[in-house]
Amino acid sequence: MTKWPFPAMRFLAALLLLAVMPLAGRAQPAGTSAGAPMPGFGVMVHYLPDKQSINEIKRFDVEAFASTLADMRASHLILTLGQNNGQYIAPNAALEVLCPGSAANRSPRDLPMEIGQALRKRGISLILYLPFRAPQADPALMDCLGDVSEQEPPPARFIAAWSSVIRDWSERYGSLVSGWWFDGTYNTKGITPAGWEMLCSAARTGAANRWLAFNAGEGAERFSAKSAPCQNLMAGEYMQPPAHLTAPPSELALHVLTPLSASWGREAPARFTAAQLRSWISEAAAVRGLFTLDMPIDAAGRFLPAHVALMKSVTARKP
Repeated sequence: MTKWPFPAMRFLAALLLLAVMPLAGRAQPAGTSAGAPMPGFGVMVHYLPDKQSINEIKRFDVEAFASTLADMRASHLILTLGQNNGQYIAPNAALEVLCPGSAANRSPRDLPMEIGQALRKRGISLILYLPFRAPQADPALMDCLGDVSEQEPPPARFIAAWSSVIRDWSERYGSLVSGWWFDGTYNTKGITPAGWEMLCSAARTGAANRWLAFNAGEGAERFSAKSAPCQNLMAGEYMQPPAHLTAPPSELALHVLTPLSASWGREAPARFTAAQLRSWISEAAAVRGLFTLDMPIDAAGRFLPAHVALMKSVTARKP
């Protein structure tokens, strides 16, 4: 076997291997086109056990979770595939090749695949959440992927590596995934047109018409910003949405994303009334937009009963 004396050359060898390696184990549904999420109400969950409890993924009850989403009449789900601690809820062949030492932080259970299949049976779209940059709380994985602080421009080496990781998941899930929601798109200086093409192509591998959102931050000035050439959906992060939703002048589809409780993933009482929620959902649907509530779940995928009861009453069909 050829020995690669320098880290950069070993990294290049890994990327070349990814380009030719067979895509085994792809449980692809028929077809390559993901249906776009239906306008209206959706749910986001900040699910990810910490590194000390990765085995908690075994407890996740996919069928009960999907059934509760259907009971609340959600049209879409935004699911955290991974956040910033370096752990992901699914294996990734590209990441295993590039950074084999990080494999211990991934469960062999492919939770997004199971959830995507359960949601498809219920007519609910799946959007995957992933940070735009390498996990900022895992220095070893950041170094392996060639990234730096998310406040600095991303190196070209990282763009190539991260694109291969995104492409692996994109192709694996195919039409089960209707979109990607990339967080922390704070500094994109220096990304070349070829770099953007690499990232955008990776995000659309397996389903060409996915929603793509790139989040530059929270609030009135940022929730609707276009941060990437291929972006077609507002990131929507808005802690205190306005009383009435109207689509701002933009080529992007309207999206408003806000936590139902005091903060993201917080187990606390709902901070909005049923009337407020009905109004926002109706106004978003009127302009074919999305209104997404972040709702806490436990390790088994169970929502707070009070939150479920509220949303069932909000979305109940009129007699």
